[in-house]
Amino acid sequence: MQPHQRQDAAHRLDHSPMPAAHRAGPSLPRADAPEVAFAGFAFVAGDPPPRAGLFALTRRIGEFLYPVLFAEAEDMDATLTRLRADEPVLAAGLADGCFWSARDNARQRLHVLRDLVGKYDPPLNEDFRMGRAAPEIAALIPDRGKNLPAGEGEHAGEQIDATEDELKAMVRAFYSEAMADPLIGPVFARNVSDWEHHFEIVQNFWSRALLGTTRYQGSPFTPHLAMNLKPEFFDRWVGLFRKNAEANLKPAAAQAAIARVEHMSVCFQAGLFPPKIPHQEPTA
Repeated sequence: MQPHQRQDAAHRLDHSPMPAAHRAGPSLPRADAPEVAFAGFAFVAGDPPPRAGLFALTRRIGEFLYPVLFAEAEDMDATLTRLRADEPVLAAGLADGCFWSARDNARQRLHVLRDLVGKYDPPLNEDFRMGRAAPEIAALIPDRGKNLPAGEGEHAGEQIDATEDELKAMVRAFYSEAMADPLIGPVFARNVSDWEHHFEIVQNFWSRALLGTTRYQGSPFTPHLAMNLKPEFFDRWVGLFRKNAEANLKPAAAQAAIARVEHMSVCFQAGLFPPKIPHQEPTA
């Protein structure tokens, strides 16, 4: 195993929250870079033309561009158009960047695609995966990777001792306080019309996150895109959630849920409020 391969393997097995962007920084394109390259392959910014090649769909999180999907096609334009119409994640606008590279040789395209997917593990790619998606992007877009190596599944690790009744109690206790909160209560009042349905969706999310059930199949980030959220809302959200998780779940389950919410808060804010990078003139 070469040194760069050891580094990549370590990155895949390190599931600590948000700083993965900094660990993977050299291999992730920066949003302010004048040229974009994935794993050493140069790509052109913008929607692809109707010709053969590969394209990458990305999501900007903080200063980095995270791959959401890599694809190869004889007609990149037609394939991308079809994907955007048929794929809910793309139709919702969760991929905010597109890059392409023209390559006429089909076997070469497939080789490059394997290399790119194996390097970055984008959440919407299923074939050629080497591990789970980076936690930053997986917090925004559900990871569709299947048959991942041992230890790479979403629910790997210590068994969580929690029941559906405990999750239901936590969800309802949290929203009871959140709805009455002067800062975030109005946000929920504007955006939730059917509370019983909302309770069910959120309980299903936590059932999947903590118990490994499959009732929840959505993207937690998508509904928040149009809510006009502000950074200060997230601190209150995390604080109220922490209080109610500790009150309604056993300690290990509470800590797992709190860690998940803290991670989601950081990732959501990075996705919703990317930093404004000042333009710099190139130096001679």
